[in-house]
Amino acid sequence: MGQHASGVHHHHGYVEDAPLNTAMPAHERPTRLDAAEVLQTPDEVAQWLASTLRAAMGKSEEEVGFTDEWAQWVKFAQAGETITTGLRDGPTISAVAVSEDECRCDTTPLVPVGGKKRSR
Repeated sequence: MGQHASGVHHHHGYVEDAPLNTAMPAHERPTRLDAAEVLQTPDEVAQWLASTLRAAMGKSEEEVGFTDEWAQWVKFAQAGETITTGLRDGPTISAVAVSEDECRCDTTPLVPVGGKKRSR
């Protein structure tokens, strides 16, 4: 994947099938869950949070705009903050801020295993 657009940090989106009050702490999600999405910009973070939350609610964009939340989500994402939201009965939806040093987005290349070559 290479260098991320933000340069300093980006966000990984997680959806945990648990209510907010029983969900794991945000800092544990990257090590225990697979990211549902890699989000490069604050607008992508807000878009993903809104669309994922709408889907969990079973609502359309026309029904729920998240206008007030959108501005806050963009502000927090710009600051490199982790954002967690969700529904009382689940799921918990998080955009976890990840620094370039912590990111595991790039696929680790396979390392050949040493040993004797077999002749056929």
